[in-house]
Amino acid sequence: MAKNVPAPVDAPVEPAPQWEFASQWSKAWKVLKWSGVALLTIAFLTVIGQGFLFYRIFDDVHPVLGYSFILILAALLLLLVGRPLASFLSMPVAAKPPHTPFDIEKPDISLLSQRLKYDLKYLAMLKRNPLLADEVSAMEEGIAIGRALLARFAIAGEESAANVAADLEAFQKDHIEIHLKKLDTKVDKLIHAEAVGVGVATAFSMNGTVDAFVVLWRNANLIARISQIYFGRPHLGGTLLILRDVAAIVIVSRALEDVTDMTGDVIGGLLGRMGGLIAGPVMDGAVNAMLTLKMGYLAKRRCRAFEGWSARQARSISAEALERVKKESGSVATDLLKRCGGLTSRAAWAAEQTMSGSRNAWSMVQGWFGRKPSEA
Repeated sequence: MAKNVPAPVDAPVEPAPQWEFASQWSKAWKVLKWSGVALLTIAFLTVIGQGFLFYRIFDDVHPVLGYSFILILAALLLLLVGRPLASFLSMPVAAKPPHTPFDIEKPDISLLSQRLKYDLKYLAMLKRNPLLADEVSAMEEGIAIGRALLARFAIAGEESAANVAADLEAFQKDHIEIHLKKLDTKVDKLIHAEAVGVGVATAFSMNGTVDAFVVLWRNANLIARISQIYFGRPHLGGTLLILRDVAAIVIVSRALEDVTDMTGDVIGGLLGRMGGLIAGPVMDGAVNAMLTLKMGYLAKRRCRAFEGWSARQARSISAEALERVKKESGSVATDLLKRCGGLTSRAAWAAEQTMSGSRNAWSMVQGWFGRKPSEA
């Protein structure tokens, strides 16, 4: 009699183990990308939404005025914002630097070779920069020296790793950083000038919607010009983060107007109406200038693309940019106050004209009803 043999049951397949850190980083990266897109969308909606309010004002006067305002606003957005962003996106994508920094005291030969290969790729990218056209021969010489150094890395052992690391550091300083100094000087001057320009424009505008539009325009122009100087922009992730920074500054600038108005009212209660009239706009301009400074230095680091940028380094890079802002804040604030001297004179002129006009109007009213008899 045959025995009933139970059919074999397939054991459940265990899912492949997933590295927890990689999973968390993947989720965080998705959130980061979507938050950048969301902030950029909110920034444009902020400007467009406020523009719609102005459209309703003009439309109440006459429909032709409303449609004319919409056309002018769309043309300004395309010319002042769309054109710089298109120029920024048209720049070639810069080489992506390795994220792993090497320890100069206990270096790893494999990491040194990886870094040197990137340095050679970076020099080849610098050769295409129109601003460095007169230094192409020096860069070709540096590439030849780097290839010879790479051949040494292939036969070097761990015992000579320290010497190799020192040679690599000297190579970067003598054949790469020397070319970048010329570009860094141009970019630093540009960031300083744009920060002062944003501060002055938002101090004079007296309107949060105009502030947001000015900040969006000048910051879009700033990142486009930085990418043109370095002749490159970061990869997709870095580009989204730069656009996210611009969008965040636009949103902060729009919200800043209410805060500075309240501050101006408080100062006006302490120092008089004239002090409050001047303090609020100047403070608004100063904060916008500092935000532009930080955004400019972060964009510079990304478009420069010579040093690595990883999640682990992000905090120190942001702290480094903030340190640059602190260092530059004194000179930017000085230039801002010098150029805002006209704001003080205009405020005084407006107050004088208002008082003079009030006196003239009261004299006219008195004339209608007869002058008050003069006292003996």
